[in-house]
Amino acid sequence: MTQETLARSLVTAMETHAERTALRVRRQGRWQCLSYTEMDRRTKNLAAALLASGLERGDRIGIFATNSPEWTLFDIAALRAGLVSVPLYATSSPSQAAHILSDSGCRLVACGSTHILAQSLRAIQTCPQVSTLVLIEGDLSQAQAQASDQPDSADLRSDITLHTLSEFEQIADPQAWDAPLQEVVNSGELDDLTTIVYTSGTTGSPKGVMLTNRTLLQQIKSMDLLFDLRPGQRNMCFLPLSHAYERAWTYVMLHSGLENCYVLDPKAVAAAMLDIQPDTFVSVPRLYEKVYDTAHTQAGSGLKRRIFDEAVRTGALVQRRIADARPIGPALKARHAIADSVVLHRVRDAVGGPKNVMAAGGAPLRREVEEFFFAAGLTIYQGYGLTETSPLVSCNAPGQVKFGTVGKPVPGTEVRLDDETGEILVRGDNVMAGYYGDPEASAEVIDEDGWFHTGDVGQFDEDGYLLITDRIKDLIVTAQGKNIAPGPIESALTASPLVEAAVVVGDERKYLTALIQPAFEALEEHARSLSWVFTSRAELVKLPQVQKLYSDIKDKVGRDAAPYERVQKLHLLDTELTMDDEDLTPTLKVRRRRVEQKFLHFIDAMYKQ
Repeated sequence: MTQETLARSLVTAMETHAERTALRVRRQGRWQCLSYTEMDRRTKNLAAALLASGLERGDRIGIFATNSPEWTLFDIAALRAGLVSVPLYATSSPSQAAHILSDSGCRLVACGSTHILAQSLRAIQTCPQVSTLVLIEGDLSQAQAQASDQPDSADLRSDITLHTLSEFEQIADPQAWDAPLQEVVNSGELDDLTTIVYTSGTTGSPKGVMLTNRTLLQQIKSMDLLFDLRPGQRNMCFLPLSHAYERAWTYVMLHSGLENCYVLDPKAVAAAMLDIQPDTFVSVPRLYEKVYDTAHTQAGSGLKRRIFDEAVRTGALVQRRIADARPIGPALKARHAIADSVVLHRVRDAVGGPKNVMAAGGAPLRREVEEFFFAAGLTIYQGYGLTETSPLVSCNAPGQVKFGTVGKPVPGTEVRLDDETGEILVRGDNVMAGYYGDPEASAEVIDEDGWFHTGDVGQFDEDGYLLITDRIKDLIVTAQGKNIAPGPIESALTASPLVEAAVVVGDERKYLTALIQPAFEALEEHARSLSWVFTSRAELVKLPQVQKLYSDIKDKVGRDAAPYERVQKLHLLDTELTMDDEDLTPTLKVRRRRVEQKFLHFIDAMYKQ
């Protein structure tokens, strides 16, 4: 009996929704659209080309690109060819890319732009198994020139096969490969590995999360049960597809016959929402917070602000009555009509009109933001998940929404709390198969009974809704939903003889900052050797020369890191962290939360500058 797989699910969708638009993108001011039939043809051509280039079932290919229809075409082509896709963030440095390509054993890399192909040419110097690079968009000679301009260009490999996307699609006759491709799709099994998604752990060493047909199909099944996803509606795709969140949601969209509209520049998402008028999208909280902050800033003060606040209160009252199936009297209905015409419709307009599904994940969403959108007739379905859970564990959904929570466990997923620590444990078909090539790390997080230990602490309320209360792990999750391990950054900072201790901050914030305790003796000696004048440590750390000295240390540490992993601002402490003040443990480890709370005023100041 043929098992259902992700490839079979998507092939069936392409047949079912043949004439509907599948993929849509605006380039050079014009919409480019691919129907489900065209997506079927293009992914089959690419799958044939992948096999014709010498790849075999189970081989890994990298997708190193920003979001685009071609990202998805390569991804589905890999599924159809029985290959394992390995996404890389487009912001990855050559050294980061080299680690992932080498660890996963990728043999081919699809590169989104000339810049990324140039980065790849540098990255694969230490990846002898990579034999082919495919440029999705741009000029091959320009990419080679960019790579050659770098200091390490002398080591560039000359044995690499380079293709443009159009060339690559033509290297095989898809009809000749029709039978092998059909056999791959028909013989796939639920536990076949489909993708390896690398995520940084608390040690900072990226680990490859192995996701299978079983784990990703579970996401599709649970979303089918919770949401009314209608063929022909539009989804806006702007979070990185290299993240499991947007990736899994894209599978759900295509399985359900929606149009997936790609935002090429995530910085332009506000304008894109107005252009696309999406019915659905998933986002990190920052997008909603920007709309909230902008609306409240524009409301100003005085009479204008009182009108704004009254409109929001009226909207919330009406929406609660609707949710509770209670009547709305004529007076309230009239008040609401005025509130909507003056204030509330502007909120809906800012996100491109009414929504079927508007989700939030990746970081906590402030309750007041949820309530504000609710008052405007827009429900944000906040959820919780991890890459290791494909990613969704729980979410709010139509008919079961509770602000301040991440909803109830999705169908087919068990969630319980550790009796001693309150750690959230997850079991179900959505749990990863393990970390690629690292059985020891896998065993550390998945116990003998199949429970995945998330590292997050939570609790269930009286109605069964899950709340996230703390993190056992020190992993930082920024407001943009980026997962960052602070340990390696702190270690790199303290590698300087002028740094005694460093605490990197950024959880639920827009970027990383750091509290730095100088190695005072070394700094004082350095300052005196240069005749810098100071009478106290407080004066010393405020000297412009000292500020620049540590800023240079910060910049050097971030030179090879992805932009979101770079410390943007720092504050120099003029006192030492001590055990007596409970800043340090008996083994001299920094008590992160204690230090962050103690110096919160300095931290807040860094985000207000």
